[in-house]
This record gives sequence, C-alpha cells and structure tokens, in this order.
Amino acid sequence: MIDRVFLFTLSTLGLVAGLSLPAPFVTRSFAQETTAAQETTAAQETTAAQDTTAATTSPDDAHEADAHTGEPHSHHDDSQKPKGPTREPANLLGKGPDGKPFELNEEGKQAKAKYVQAKEQLVDVLIDMRTVHTLYMNGEDQTPEALDRYRELREQSYALFDEVFDAAYEYLLLAPDQEAAQYLLTMLEHRFKHSNYSLSTMRASALLIDLGFNQVFLFQSAARSSVCVGEFETAEKIYEYLKPEDYGDLDKRFSYQMDDLKQQWAEEQKRREQDAEKELPRVKLNTTHGDIVIELFLDQAPSTVAHFIKLVEQGFYDGLDFYQVIDDLLALTGDEAGTGSGNSGQFIVDEHQRDGARNAFRGSLAMAKLPKGETGDFVPDSASSQFAIFFTPVPTVSKEQTVFGRVIEGMDLFTELRRVDPHKEKKKGQVVYPPDRIIEAEVIRRPDALPEPEYRQ
Repeated sequence: MIDRVFLFTLSTLGLVAGLSLPAPFVTRSFAQETTAAQETTAAQETTAAQDTTAATTSPDDAHEADAHTGEPHSHHDDSQKPKGPTREPANLLGKGPDGKPFELNEEGKQAKAKYVQAKEQLVDVLIDMRTVHTLYMNGEDQTPEALDRYRELREQSYALFDEVFDAAYEYLLLAPDQEAAQYLLTMLEHRFKHSNYSLSTMRASALLIDLGFNQVFLFQSAARSSVCVGEFETAEKIYEYLKPEDYGDLDKRFSYQMDDLKQQWAEEQKRREQDAEKELPRVKLNTTHGDIVIELFLDQAPSTVAHFIKLVEQGFYDGLDFYQVIDDLLALTGDEAGTGSGNSGQFIVDEHQRDGARNAFRGSLAMAKLPKGETGDFVPDSASSQFAIFFTPVPTVSKEQTVFGRVIEGMDLFTELRRVDPHKEKKKGQVVYPPDRIIEAEVIRRPDALPEPEYRQ
C-alpha cells in the first residue's frame, strides 16, 4: 500500500513556484512494462528530456492539482478566485522609471545573489524528492527509510519555499526584477488559496500592490493578513478601496466584526506579553504536513489543559485524522471515529467564562462541543477530546467554547492541510483522498504538577 505521504506530488510543487525542473527520467522498471513501440517513444522522450527542462506553468494551470496532494481544487468557490484585470508594470522589466536599464548597487547585488542561491537550493531539493518519489512509485525502493527520506526532503522544501519567498521580497525592495515578482505573485496566490494569512503574506501582497500589480486576490490577501496580524488600520484602508463585489465571505465577516476584533486583539497582546514571562506547557504535533508547536494556556484554562496533556501522554491523538478542514476557518481533529461523533469518554467543565478567558485568533485552539441541534448553540460541559485550530480569528468562539492554546511554530505549514468537508455531498465517481493526520503528539514542556481536570458529573 502506498503511504499517503506520496500523494504529495513534487512535480506540481515545483511548477506552482514557477521553477524549472529537469524533466523526469523514465526508469527501467516502468519501461519494462511498455510495449516495444512504447519503449521506443519513451526512449526518445527521455533523450529529449535530458537536454531540456520542464516548462513553467501559470498559477491557474499549476493549481489544477493541489501543490502538495494532487487533489483538484474543487473546494474553492468562485468568490475566492483571483478576479479583475492583471498587468505587469513596465518598471519590473529590468528598467527604472526613466526607461533606462536598472543598475544594481552593492546591496542590491547581495540581495539578488541571496535570492538566486536560495532558488538553486530549492530546485536541488525538489529534484531529490522527485528521485525518491519515482523510485518508490516504481517499486524499486519502498522501504521505511525511503519514506523517512521523502518526509525529510519535504520538510526541507517547505523551509526553502519560504526562504526563497523572503529572499525575493527583500530583493524586490531594492530593485525591480520580473522573475522575483512573478515568484511572489505565484506563491501569494497559493497562500491565498490555502488561507495562509501571515505577516510575510501581508508584506509581500502590499509590495506587489505598490509595484502596480492589481489582481483582486492581492488586495484580499493583504487585508485578511492585516486583520490576522493585528494591522487593522491597513485592513480598513484596503476594504475602503475595494468594490463591494470584490468582497469575499471572509472579507464581509471581517468588516462586520472589525470592532470586536480590535478589542479582543488588544486584550490578547497584553496576555501574550505576560505569557512570554512564563514557561507555559507545550505540545508538539507531528503531522503529515510537518511539525507544529502549541503553547497551552494553563492559567486561563487549567482543567482543559490538564485534560489535554493527559490525553497526549496517553497517546490518544496519535494517528487521528484532521477529519474536517474548512477554508478560511478551521481544522478539526481528536475523534477516533473520524466523523465528529467520537470522544474520550470523559467530558470537561467549560472554562470560557473564567476571568481572563482567551479569544480565538489565527492559530488558536478551542475545544469542540456537542451542538444543540440546528440552533448554533452547544451543550454545556460537553467538550471531551475534539479540538479545532483556527486559520482566522473568530470573535464569537469564546462565547461558548474554551480557547486553551495557540500555535507558536509551524502555522504556515499547517495551512497546507488537505481540505475535507464530511458534510459535503460527494459526486459520483469522485476520487476521495485520505485526510491529513496527527502522526504523533508529544508533550515537550510541562510543569512537575498539573491541576486535576474537572469533569462533568
């Protein structure tokens, strides 16, 4: 059985970044299964491929299949797709405002060299990934070591994608470069489609807008990221500029909730300053998309945190799927049944009404509870093992649910999870890919003593 890690298609990953990779070599094990005529054709194609590189693709072509899973992007509605005119400013074609060729100063040359070096390193890692992937799929090396090697290379590629992104951004701050701008544009579209609204996303989106790119998704991405990192004044200016028809559902929600978001963020900043002075408990989730580190709010949700740590130390979360992953909202896990109906057998008392209770922001964790039919309300004291990690801030969560931690490392990777909606009707003949999962959960920092969890009687 093919491990689900190999559903990640690295060729598409290379294309989505606008990189040129050498065309894949047709391995012997595959060629032996072809007819004589097919072997001749394959050999000709292989010879030609060795002398050329694969062509880059447009963002739309690259996203016919998910960059990390091969899954079609069927979960995005039309309102989330880039709209409006697209143009590339003349001053990004290697010329200055006066039309003369742009000459790099020493700082610009160093920034360019850093960008080029990072890009070359990324291409090398992607080629190594392709080799491991091809050998595995052709049955030549399906050892556990091959899987581990693939995961290791994939982790490196994630880090290098971000390194190239940051290097391209720093380079564009100093000099016009069409290739660097196109890389940022392509990766920003990918981030937009995966709800990755980080600080670097905000800055890069704003830079391209300043340089004259006017795709609507750039404005939406800049505004949404600004909200997620607490730059509300910037978000409001962008929303004032956008036409009503350019608002997506998330933009409408943010605009409506802006006052609540501002107030909750101000409170959160004070609490995070206090958190920095403490050694709060931490848990690492090793997932099929890499590691994330969670910091737990022991002071504001002591019972919930103690219960969560107990489950982690018991191995309860190991192997559990992220059975529901919704764009611009959240990822749910913690259910052994994978349907949303499971629990640990114990139900903890709510803590959302405690003094100093936390609110839900990008990366926050909240305990899931049993719903009261279709009312939108929840059964009190019904949290057990299931929890959500939020992609965006949701001010209303803390009215009925306990927020007990936040992601402090790996949030950008976490947004890459395969989207799953168990309530969405499946089309006849539709290929359904397995969801991402927690491989292992591990407590990496905890106090010597924890309070006793308070359970519902």
